[in-house]
Amino acid sequence: MTNCHPRTFLLVSVSTLLLCAAFCMTGCKKNNWLDWKAQNAAWLAKNALQDSIRCTDSGLQYKVIRQGIYGTTPDDLKSVRIRYKGSLITGDVFEQNDDASFAVTGVVAGLQEGLKKMNKSGHFIFYIPQELGYGGDEQGTRGSSSNYIPPYSTLIFEVELYDVY
Repeated sequence: MTNCHPRTFLLVSVSTLLLCAAFCMTGCKKNNWLDWKAQNAAWLAKNALQDSIRCTDSGLQYKVIRQGIYGTTPDDLKSVRIRYKGSLITGDVFEQNDDASFAVTGVVAGLQEGLKKMNKSGHFIFYIPQELGYGGDEQGTRGSSSNYIPPYSTLIFEVELYDVY
């Protein structure tokens, strides 16, 4: 729950970019997603350099807009009622809901981890690396800008926590 260490994310980003470049030199195809994966890794590395961004050991990045009421934090046994918007690094929104309820364990690992950092009436933005999201799996309908999530995507969730129960 500290600010990100710039050198750590720079090294990760450079390593990822070099690895992707090596694969592409050996003949990757346009639809291989390696370029998209590298773009997402570089975007996260740059995002981590912002003073307002906090990072966890797992790689989750987040920004606190409003802390909320202390003492009412979700855990694995709880459900939450939230308002959220999910988008990609391109700004494309793949999902949003003004009043959603679900179990904390019913979402991707990065969002589970993030929700547990929130307090009731809190407002956070989570930057979820693909390893804590959908990884190499695509979600939604390809060709649909309204719900498609490409493989290796960073997920950006803006979340307001209304209730914990």
